[in-house]
Amino acid sequence: MGRRIRYAIETLLVNALVLATLYQFAVYLANRRFWRQTPPPPAENAPSTTVIVPLRDKTLDTLALLHVMAITRPTDRYELLMVLEGESDPAYPVAREVADSYPDIARVLLSGPPAGRVPRLHRINAGWQASQGELIAIVEPEAQLTAELWNAALAVLADPAVDAAFAPPLVLQPERRGNLPVATGGEMLMALHINHGRTAMVPVAAASQRVQGLADGFMIFRRRVLEEAGGLLHLLDDASAGQALGRVLRENGQRVAVIPAPVWLVPSRTSISEATEQILDLLTISRAYHLRDTLAWPFTNPLTVGFVLGLITEREGRWWGRQTWYAFAWLRLVLAYQLDRLRFGRAFHPGAYAQLLMLDTFIAPLLWARALVRRTITRESRTFRILPGGKTRPANASAAGWSSHEPR
Repeated sequence: MGRRIRYAIETLLVNALVLATLYQFAVYLANRRFWRQTPPPPAENAPSTTVIVPLRDKTLDTLALLHVMAITRPTDRYELLMVLEGESDPAYPVAREVADSYPDIARVLLSGPPAGRVPRLHRINAGWQASQGELIAIVEPEAQLTAELWNAALAVLADPAVDAAFAPPLVLQPERRGNLPVATGGEMLMALHINHGRTAMVPVAAASQRVQGLADGFMIFRRRVLEEAGGLLHLLDDASAGQALGRVLRENGQRVAVIPAPVWLVPSRTSISEATEQILDLLTISRAYHLRDTLAWPFTNPLTVGFVLGLITEREGRWWGRQTWYAFAWLRLVLAYQLDRLRFGRAFHPGAYAQLLMLDTFIAPLLWARALVRRTITRESRTFRILPGGKTRPANASAAGWSSHEPR
């Protein structure tokens, strides 16, 4: 490699490393401002509210979380709709128990098979068609609803100019396995990716008023917004409910707000391979909806940029690149540690940040590179081909033989 070319590459990487670190500082400062907002007062005269929970399978926490959803309600005019494909789903007995415990509030709905559509959106649509509330909340089964979240959500929607809102999802620290001092399974990788690779950017988008999609976990809409959008039938082929609904709201000139309270997600045990596949699916979906943001991602990650710089200078027998990467890596982890203290009230176990180092430096860049060329995603054991813009079709269906508007 010629000297000029080598110096040009090194200069580019050094500049990218500095810019990526400045971006991480901006993320931290935006989070400080966002999470230190004064909690809104409790809402008065809350409108009728429907919560739609698209259920599938169950974990050890499913029953408890559904009970919390039933009793943590912001108004007496409240209904909880638990939607499953059929009675054979393992979550059906759990949902049935909750419905029997709160007969005036909770109902179980059976959506039937999705017939080639994205399963989660199929269940959400079934819940929407049966809903009665003036406000429609779409809540993940892993979500732990709180009075703080409901108060903040209703306070945001008290502004008549706000048409929809969502809460930034934060995954709680996973439990340890066996005698290990820190959680090390796939659930920790997912928690780190969501908390630091996705949700950490939400306050930046909110501050710059560049919210492009809604984050899954807790999304709430005015009923008229979904009615004006023509319902959800035309979105059943989208890969992501939050991104699809965000696109529709932007096209209709409607305003989306970010709720200044988190929705806590309870992690479920998963393997490393399952977690990496889930992260790969999320990155592939992000690429389909927001290609430019996905292409810019490596330049916002100082660990990846610094590691490449260290490799190049190490091959030339110089030490400064590696030492620079050490310094910036340490700074990145300190910011992540402080960010967790800000959002959770306390940091994760120090061992979690060693895993974040591995995730940001090695795992995430490889998954990002695969996501750029990947053309399929897996949703609930079903494989779909994903198209630019986020639309999908079954992987075994040809383009000529599949119509997104065909009734099913």
